[in-house]
Amino acid sequence: MSSQRNKILGSIAGSGAVAVRGAAEALFSAAGKRLLDDGAREGLRRVMVENTTAVVDALAPGLSLGAQTTAKIIGDQGGTQAAAIVAQAGRHAGQAALTDGVSAAVAKGLAREAMRAAGREILKGAGKAAGIGFVIDGAFGAYEGVTAYQRGEMTRKEALAHAAQEASTGAMATGAGVLLAAGLVAVTGGAAAPLVFAVGAGGAIGAKQALRRLVGRVSSKVLARNVADEGQVG
Repeated sequence: MSSQRNKILGSIAGSGAVAVRGAAEALFSAAGKRLLDDGAREGLRRVMVENTTAVVDALAPGLSLGAQTTAKIIGDQGGTQAAAIVAQAGRHAGQAALTDGVSAAVAKGLAREAMRAAGREILKGAGKAAGIGFVIDGAFGAYEGVTAYQRGEMTRKEALAHAAQEASTGAMATGAGVLLAAGLVAVTGGAAAPLVFAVGAGGAIGAKQALRRLVGRVSSKVLARNVADEGQVG
């Protein structure tokens, strides 16, 4: 079940990342291209793609290859959204140029408008992915909690807490995967849909694993503290 769960989680984040790829490219055109030189951009992209692809291959084998067609379709949709954002900013710039010329202040204002619109699209996409991740991981967590309760391995309270933890970490992980991929594109420029998918999926799966370990350590500390307190009372 773990591999299948990672595939679902990765698919949600990867698809969400590809959907906002166009908006991230608009951010790159507006400002991101000035942050790094060509060599640094290529190096960052290579390291990020290699690392996240390795996570996908290790924890959700076959996900990247199986999702390339879907990523291509969603990527085309994302590109259309970005084209609309850039076209809108371009129309505004053209209108200003026809009336009285585009001053530096007007040009900066148009750039800021394009960046805000693209940023809203990215946050909206990350929010949608997080919402789906919350529901899906919450369902997995609820199933695990119920079966553990039936086997006597968890109390009812622990089962409910487990479901809530899985839902919340699933939401954070999928949202983080989308933002990671979008951030990479915004800083390094356009990337093929399958690569963006891999970064989003790998980022989400890696974030989920990290959050699970973090929650486990925190829960262990809380349990140890409670046991110590009970021992002192006794």
